[in-house]
Amino acid sequence: MYRKPVKVLLVDDDDDNCKFIDDLLSAIKVGKFELGTVNSYAEALEQILQNQHDVYLLDYHLGQTLNAKKGQLKGKKPLSPPGGERGRGLELLREALAKGCSGPIILLTALADLDVDIEAMNAGAADYLIKSQLDSHVLERSIRYAIERKRAEKAIRLSQERYALALGGGQVGVWDWNINTNEIYISPNLKAMLGYGEAELENGWDEWKQLLHPEDCAPVMAALETHLAGFIGQYEVEYRRLHKDGTWRWFLSRGTALRDTDGKAYRMAGSETDITERKQLEAYLRQALAQEKEVNELKSRFVTMVSHEFRTPLATILSSADLMEFYVDSWQADKLIEHINRLQNAAEYMTQMLNDVLVIGKADAGKLEFKPMALDLSQFCRDLVSSIEEDIQNKKRPNNNANPRQKRINFEEPPPQNGSDQTNCIMDEKLLRQILTNLLSNALKYSATTVRLELAYEDNLAVFRIQDSGIGISPEDQLHIFEPFHRGNNVENRPGTGLGLAIVKKCVELHNGYITVESQVGQGTTFTVKLPLEP
Repeated sequence: MYRKPVKVLLVDDDDDNCKFIDDLLSAIKVGKFELGTVNSYAEALEQILQNQHDVYLLDYHLGQTLNAKKGQLKGKKPLSPPGGERGRGLELLREALAKGCSGPIILLTALADLDVDIEAMNAGAADYLIKSQLDSHVLERSIRYAIERKRAEKAIRLSQERYALALGGGQVGVWDWNINTNEIYISPNLKAMLGYGEAELENGWDEWKQLLHPEDCAPVMAALETHLAGFIGQYEVEYRRLHKDGTWRWFLSRGTALRDTDGKAYRMAGSETDITERKQLEAYLRQALAQEKEVNELKSRFVTMVSHEFRTPLATILSSADLMEFYVDSWQADKLIEHINRLQNAAEYMTQMLNDVLVIGKADAGKLEFKPMALDLSQFCRDLVSSIEEDIQNKKRPNNNANPRQKRINFEEPPPQNGSDQTNCIMDEKLLRQILTNLLSNALKYSATTVRLELAYEDNLAVFRIQDSGIGISPEDQLHIFEPFHRGNNVENRPGTGLGLAIVKKCVELHNGYITVESQVGQGTTFTVKLPLEP
């Protein structure tokens, strides 16, 4: 029963009482007891706080006997206190427990008093014994129960501490739901994970449910109902819950229901694990994988574009060079000039491709500069249209080779309103030229008829509309037309890099503008660009 001698400290200032307790301990046959005694409050407190004993016996009337010896004769009954004064035993009990006494404390008193009994137990006494009713059996049983109870309390406390450490370290909280009453217990650390104090969040199902993300409410309830109905052995679901600071936290919820003899669930308990960091990492990895996939696709498109688009002008250069050698020998000047023009056109086309690659590279690296300056939009558009038409006329553009029919651009603008200075703006001339040149070149390339360029104004925006009646763009291609190296499925053998519209979009974004497209296959396409008149 007792694996080693039980160390007992008796706190009593009456020698007769000390001998009485010593005799009782000596009479116990089930173990060995080593008794120590102190007779003052201060010495007792010092001894108790050293926690060197297994159990402590405190006289409720501590201090009264010494006071009596100093002022009057000792009474005839050694186990009875002198007078009805209150002793300091209860005070010592409270102070010892408050300052860290780890052993059980049994309070001894000479007279039965229900109020004192209740007060002692509420203060933390392991037992309350009346000396006149004591024998060795009662004292041994009280000591044994007190020690065992203290060991059990210590084991429970250690288990709770381990449990709390495990929950806190793993960002895990627990809940316990009484299905019949709809009451739910939410552990303090689970409330803390959501930023709430213990009293800030009520233990109610409705309050707990209100913190669910609206999009997650249906799947959470579906998983819960499926488990309660007995279709799955364990409830498990990932969802978002509202933190006190207004952010959404991700949780993994697991639980199991207890069922009655009819299989009906009456109680359910489970855990909540904060998986917000895991979810954020998953999102980051998905984004990184998507970017890597996009980069790989861009590389593949780039290689395909280079191998295809460079082959044609290089073949032109090589064949023209061979023919030029022949025509030089035969002195056919007109043929020589024709092939020189072909060389120039091929070289210009390859240069433009490389320039486009450089521009898109700068844009992706954030190094494409935005240098706004004062512009007359009306004059700028007229000059640009004239320049493009002159190039067409001089046959310096490869798209002219694809379709020898002459193409023109109709430029339309609203008439001036009462001397309005609306055509003046502040934009980046170089970037604006990239935008309109690419859009107009595409319109001319894919349309056999006249292309329309319209300049208009809406509030503080300049609106450019480029309209053609060409081959059009399918709805599927419209989703990707602004991606680098993407070309429509219906472009056939028309030359192009798939970079023009990507460059256009980058230039528009640098102006804080936006671009839209409307198109039908076989009917034509209209691009609308809206740019602020001032940055």
